[in-house]
Amino acid sequence: MRLVLAACSFMLLCGFALVETPLPDPAQEARAQTLFKQLRCPTCIAQSIHDSNADIASDLRVLVRERIAQGQSDDQIKAYLSARYGDLILLKPPVKTRTLPLWFAPWILFLGGGIAVFFILRRHGAAQTPSDDHDHP
Repeated sequence: MRLVLAACSFMLLCGFALVETPLPDPAQEARAQTLFKQLRCPTCIAQSIHDSNADIASDLRVLVRERIAQGQSDDQIKAYLSARYGDLILLKPPVKTRTLPLWFAPWILFLGGGIAVFFILRRHGAAQTPSDDHDHP
């Protein structure tokens, strides 16, 4: 029974340790807020950790604040998170061989779709145009 109580107390204390508290220095907190908007939530994918309510986003906000308080630069924090979660953690991932699909796939799909629509409309227009052979008896 004591072991269960000790485990519950430990888990409760760990939960309080991860409560988000703003940094005491306003300049550091402003840096943290800016970084939050540049980092993608690993769970939500379409949201930054600033906008996400997911537990992992909260944990990442705490981590970013801790690293800022330790004196790390924004680039060092981004490099650490990229090494841990991959370049997808960055809302604007760097252009690398591995991230080329992230950067160019939307454009390729958009252009490919536009070309496909062009040819479909062209074929559809040609099929509806009466031929000159039908005008002569």
